[in-house]
Amino acid sequence: MIMNKLILTCCSVLLMGTLSLTVNAKETNYPLTVQHKYGISVVPNKPKRIVTLDWAGADNVLALGYQPLTSRYWFGDYKDGIWPWARTLLTSAPEVINGEINYEQIAATNPDVIMAVRSGISRQDYQQLSKIAPVIATPVGEGDYTMPWDKRARLLAQVLDENTQAQRLITTIEAQMSAVKKAHPDWAGKTFAMATYWNGSVGVYSGDDMTVNFISKMGLTLSPDVADLTRKGEFYMTLSEEELGVIDADVLFWYVTGDNKKQIESLALRPYMRAFKEGREIMLSPDSLVNGALSYSSLLSLPIAINQIVPLIEQAIDGDVNTVVPLAK
Repeated sequence: MIMNKLILTCCSVLLMGTLSLTVNAKETNYPLTVQHKYGISVVPNKPKRIVTLDWAGADNVLALGYQPLTSRYWFGDYKDGIWPWARTLLTSAPEVINGEINYEQIAATNPDVIMAVRSGISRQDYQQLSKIAPVIATPVGEGDYTMPWDKRARLLAQVLDENTQAQRLITTIEAQMSAVKKAHPDWAGKTFAMATYWNGSVGVYSGDDMTVNFISKMGLTLSPDVADLTRKGEFYMTLSEEELGVIDADVLFWYVTGDNKKQIESLALRPYMRAFKEGREIMLSPDSLVNGALSYSSLLSLPIAINQIVPLIEQAIDGDVNTVVPLAK
């Protein structure tokens, strides 16, 4: 019950409280020409029916005042693939895309536009989908999974001519992150890394990962060892267990997925890591709100992420080795 009130409060602040901000973004002129990695798409008129193939795209569509025709199921046991922070805005059940993209399923929704940023679509997918409606793929120079959250929101807003609303929401989130940084001057110079265990290997999220960038905006600094490994456009790197020291930092986030918690805890070199010995690890359980909110990195989820992650960081970095950071649920 407390969590439901928290979500409603955050959504109210985000969607209603921002009206006091004075933001006047440039209007979209149609027909709108959008250049992306697969070519050029033309949106002839202001879209009303929006398909999103973005793994978290339904959130931003809802945040800008539209009902998404589709929702891409990613993870979490939530109806329609919609997490709690977005549920109150959903009034029409979307088609849930679970697994491979089904062209016929998408065509049946009769969309005006198909948003395919952060979707991983291939050129063949793009060509097939373009027969249904204009497709907006990842812009040139951006990675499918590294395009920052605010740029994704602005691109959708440009397509929908909801630029002012998007900028209000972005400004509010940026102000919240700045407030966290200002309230925690002791975080300056403290390092962090974000890691997981997947398919038999340790993985670390790069300096181009949108979640890493989000944490950085609140005052922590990505571990230099991880930053040195970052390659443009790649959000994730695989490490051998012998390289575990690369991810040692003042704060170490572990994404827990399925049964990998036992695998993480049994890593031979983990007991020798400073983050482990000093109690500076933060375990993010698979269906926790903070895990989902960070992963989605949407206009609706990020206020939840801020509210949930800050207390965990405070506990991990308090300088007391006896402080136990609870599993984020």
